[in-house]
Amino acid sequence: MQKRAQMLYRNPCTICDDAKKFLEDHGVIVKVRDLTREPLKKRELSALFGTHDPKHYLDMMSPTYEKQNLDTHTPPRHELMSMLEEHPELLRHPIVMCGRLMTIGNNRRQMIEMFQLTMSGNGSGGRSEADNQSNDKSKS
Repeated sequence: MQKRAQMLYRNPCTICDDAKKFLEDHGVIVKVRDLTREPLKKRELSALFGTHDPKHYLDMMSPTYEKQNLDTHTPPRHELMSMLEEHPELLRHPIVMCGRLMTIGNNRRQMIEMFQLTMSGNGSGGRSEADNQSNDKSKS
């Protein structure tokens, strides 16, 4: 069965491009949504965050973060949702989703685990990179 991912990203973004290429190189079909062109609506943001604190999803390195005074004050959830709808650059990226699993950024170890990828051509004998790292630690 073909593995599929949904990726929320901003263009241009080399980190997003690297994450997408990594997944595609390992046979994952990636459906991409460019938040610059198609920002998330409040209801989509609410579904994305679920019961988690939206602050976890904020990109503190975004120039808009400081311009919106988020470095000194975080508004209530409903105001933050409106702000994120208007300023999608405030979201950390990429956000990679598969079913109910999600990872933010280009965390390859998490993507390997999330998609149960096996690494080939690296001498792993069909084991995942995560398995190799785990075995390396146990040998110490």
